Amino acid sequence: MISDSLNIAASSLKTQQRALDVVSHNIANVNTPGYSRQSADLATLSSEKIAGLNLGRGVDIVNVRRLVDPIINQAILNNGSQLSYWDTTQKGLQAVENVFGSLQSTGLAAALDGFFTSWKQLANNPQDNGQKVNVRAKSSALIDNLNNMSQQIRSEQTNTDANINQSITRANQILDNIASLTTQIQRSEAGNKGIVGQANDLRDQRDQAVRDLAKIIPVQEVQTSGGSLMLQTLNGDLLVQDNTARHLARGSGGTGNFANIVIQGSNTTIDNALQGGVIGGMINLRDNKLSSYIQQMDSIAANLIFSVNQVHASGASTKHATALTAGQSSNAALALNDATQTAPFAAQIKSGSFKLHVYDNTGTPTPAGGATISVTAGVTTMNDIATAINAITGVSASVNASGQLNITAATGNTFSLSSDSSNMLAAYEINSFFQGNNAGSIALASAIQSDAGAINTGQVDPATSTINLGDNSAALAILGLQNAALSVDGTTTASLHDRTTSISTQYGTDTAASVQQKDYRSVESDSLKNQRQAVSGVNVDEELVSMIKFQRAYESSAKVITTTNQMLDSLMGLIR
Repeated sequence: MISDSLNIAASSLKTQQRALDVVSHNIANVNTPGYSRQSADLATLSSEKIAGLNLGRGVDIVNVRRLVDPIINQAILNNGSQLSYWDTTQKGLQAVENVFGSLQSTGLAAALDGFFTSWKQLANNPQDNGQKVNVRAKSSALIDNLNNMSQQIRSEQTNTDANINQSITRANQILDNIASLTTQIQRSEAGNKGIVGQANDLRDQRDQAVRDLAKIIPVQEVQTSGGSLMLQTLNGDLLVQDNTARHLARGSGGTGNFANIVIQGSNTTIDNALQGGVIGGMINLRDNKLSSYIQQMDSIAANLIFSVNQVHASGASTKHATALTAGQSSNAALALNDATQTAPFAAQIKSGSFKLHVYDNTGTPTPAGGATISVTAGVTTMNDIATAINAITGVSASVNASGQLNITAATGNTFSLSSDSSNMLAAYEINSFFQGNNAGSIALASAIQSDAGAINTGQVDPATSTINLGDNSAALAILGLQNAALSVDGTTTASLHDRTTSISTQYGTDTAASVQQKDYRSVESDSLKNQRQAVSGVNVDEELVSMIKFQRAYESSAKVITTTNQMLDSLMGLIR
């Protein structure tokens, strides 16, 4: 029948129009991030048997497919996590480049060399107060360098942790968006069984959201039927299931002062699952890279402080002391090296002794050879030290409310210290050169800040209690620390110079590795994007060809209708 031809042509018109709509949609989204090219699947309508013949009834669109490759998409997901991880690490290392960029020329190494050079010059002329002022100035420069390096790296560490909080907020927003999109997809596709009406654009948006999330934290994706989706961490912790999202939060534990990351409502950390993404990169930067640099700088400072104080505390100058106060507090009733003592170097105390030499108003030792004060590790307390000193004529001692030892000479008398084999004086900063225990707290002893003449250049003769005018033994001993292998903090024995070189080398190695990994992941990303573009990207030239194809089919269908209409007119003319 002629009407059948009209129906067939009409189905073609509608189908070609829908196909053109798909092409138009592709062209419209050629620059839309995450958009996957769509293709209309055409199929013949069920045939009808007429006069013993199976005749076709036209055409229809049975599906609008997203052209995606799940393998490539998964590779992009993994690559996005790793690229973000190394990009974050590399940028974080760049942020502290100024700290390490001048380590050898004008920074830490130069300041350390200047410090020891000043002691060399003082050893050549130990009675020159100008040289003592120079030692104080070079020491201050070294201290400022260590303080500034520590402050900058610790500040970057704190900033990095604050940025983790911002990334957690952004991740939670994306998780909510993914759950919302899943709900929309399920509603849109309900009852369609994957045919016309499939929520292709919503699926593209969800895939893009998952890729954005993977740049923040690495995830594994499990897609199920009916538009459902399940996202997990690499440890298998559930993040999203259908329309339910579980947020990230900061926990109660963590590394140092930094709280770990948990799934909200849980106390189980997921930090170990964050081996990719921005947050993983920041954790790596904060806890591994920056923390390592801080530890190494603190180790340099600790070995410098205690080793110099060991010499200086047993040293003396021709200007004897009238009073000394310990720089470190103690629990005066506990052993000096008890594990609960707050003095950072208390563990260095061992069984031994030190001498206290008292001088009358004429400078004569009373008696010659001084008095020996014994220290027994694990037994002797600060109260015991004060008691022993109080038994010496011409000097007194007390322990203040903070547990600090005060030694005071009687009116007209002075005193000096020597021969400390117990490390007690250095551990509690008595007659010390430095104060503090790390790169952030290192400082000059207050007595030396007030008067450079308090710098000890020689040593008291333990037998006669005298000190020669030109004695430079203490200055030479401190100079000898420049290349001495040291370890007072449990680290591998090494010289201060080698420690400085090591931290510089490690920073350079870390930076080179991060740049190499970032470049590799960037090249991989470009390759994967090109592969995805070949499968899912919109090629305008190809779409224009498809447009012409459907346009011609539409025009031909219209011609069929025109021809059929003419046939009807002719038929109606015969009837009239």
